[in-house]
Amino acid sequence: MNDEYKTIIQQRQPQDIEIFHNVHPDVKPPQTDLEDIYTEHQKINDYRSSGELIRSLARTIKRWRKHMPKDAEPTIVAMLNGGLQVQVSRLVQESFHGIRIEGTAGGNPCMVLSHQNNVELLCYVQKVPEEEPERRIGFVIDGEETEE
Repeated sequence: MNDEYKTIIQQRQPQDIEIFHNVHPDVKPPQTDLEDIYTEHQKINDYRSSGELIRSLARTIKRWRKHMPKDAEPTIVAMLNGGLQVQVSRLVQESFHGIRIEGTAGGNPCMVLSHQNNVELLCYVQKVPEEEPERRIGFVIDGEETEE
């Protein structure tokens, strides 16, 4: 097929897009128990908001960090329509369903505003040199910021 007739995804998949960079080979993220995810009925209903989604992700990242060696860190990649991938440095609740994703795409700083249904968040463990400073991920929910 001629490249001018291919969609963006067909032109870039699968050889040109690399999701996993420097994955840590010796670490498996800890499994989250169901009672940690769904503690009460109200939280199950709140999960529909982008704030609760971000809050849950921040708790998970915090849990992961407790069990990682010094040469490992959690990484989040936001994948959007059209194949855009953003290395996440900060997730912000913009509205009930809106998410602001701050980070880098192709090495360039960027910010994306999206409905939570249009974003897939890939979380994995990355290997880093032990002497490198720990990279934190920012989470903003209800106007309060935390770094995990």
